[in-house]
Amino acid sequence: MLISVAIPTHNRPELLREALASVVAQIHAEWEVVVDDGSTPSVAESTLRELLGERFVLIRHDPAQGIAAAKNAGVVAARGEVILHLDDDLLTPTALTQIAAAYARHPELECLFVNVEPFGICAPGTAANQSHALSKLLKRARGAEDNGVIVFNDRLFAALLKSVPMAMQRPAARKALWNKVGLLRKGSYMPEPEWAMKTALYTQPGLLLDPVSLFRVSGQNYVSQTVQKDIQKDKHLLAAVDIRTTLLAWFFEHPTFSGHVREVKHSLADVYFDQAYHYQHTDNHPAAWRPLLTAYLSHPQWRSLRLAALATPFDKMPQG
Repeated sequence: MLISVAIPTHNRPELLREALASVVAQIHAEWEVVVDDGSTPSVAESTLRELLGERFVLIRHDPAQGIAAAKNAGVVAARGEVILHLDDDLLTPTALTQIAAAYARHPELECLFVNVEPFGICAPGTAANQSHALSKLLKRARGAEDNGVIVFNDRLFAALLKSVPMAMQRPAARKALWNKVGLLRKGSYMPEPEWAMKTALYTQPGLLLDPVSLFRVSGQNYVSQTVQKDIQKDKHLLAAVDIRTTLLAWFFEHPTFSGHVREVKHSLADVYFDQAYHYQHTDNHPAAWRPLLTAYLSHPQWRSLRLAALATPFDKMPQG
């Protein structure tokens, strides 16, 4: 099985070298690397050839077009049967071997998500959060385990509407599935969770439980940034709203999945409530009203009324 490892990189030459070295160290011999670059200065072909020989494709975006466009370019250029995105992270030496073996045991799978192990200065807290999130998802999804691979059923989509742990944002998916589901949505703040949700509608994926993807959390990404946590939380909630409203619009173009409209609307109401709760507890009381009213009108619940009792009086609600 030829596995394409697509590594989008931007102005991180040392991290790129580390990522490439982790691919070169693979026990599984059939791989290629697709590097999609928008860096200044640009990544040199001579550097890649020194590390990889001829087993690479270099794509240059100038100017940089964002993570979704970079990953999409990697998918389009990849020649492998399976495509794995690595970002500037690392793979364990047996990662590709385990992925290929899992597909050999489960040839029916079109997508295999791979578990992650954080490393770096923020690793302990991130690892605890991700382990808790993944445990909750597995309980909700109720997949069946077979030799270290969880094979999911049709409960996965609803489980992902609750949360998308990092492991479910690391697909090693067949290129045929990318052609079916489509590429990552450009302009999305969190395109991977949305793609995972759509994948759960098209197919019943698996999850490799062994953490073969080493996820760097050293302050260089949104997961490990320690400043302006409230701003990051706000961006995540806005992205969660965007994903669900996009899915609702997408259902009109894909009526096969229209049976999921109700649960997505309820999930959207939950996100609006979370947004209102966040504004309320960061003392941005006027901003809490709009998402709170939207949540209640979409899916009336007592908790919305309880939060409303604590919020700013109606005469101070934002106008318009």
